[in-house]
Amino acid sequence: MKRYVKFDPSKGYPSGKDLFYECLRCGVAIPSRPTESIHCKCRNIMIDVECGRLGIDDHSKARLFRTREP
Repeated sequence: MKRYVKFDPSKGYPSGKDLFYECLRCGVAIPSRPTESIHCKCRNIMIDVECGRLGIDDHSKARLFRTREP
C-alpha cells in the first residue's frame, strides 16, 4: 500500500528501504536507495549511486511514497 510523504527538496531528499520516488510524467517509481544508478523513463528523476546524488528536474511532477508503515 502506498502512503505519500511530503518533502522539501531544499532540505534534501529522504531515502529509506521503503521509500520510492514516483514520476508523474512517465509513471515510473524508483527506489530511493537503489543498488545501481537508475532513472525514470523520461529522466525527470535520476539517482547516481556512485556520486551519492539524486536529482529531480521538475519537482511538481514527482512524488515520494512509503510502501509500509515506519
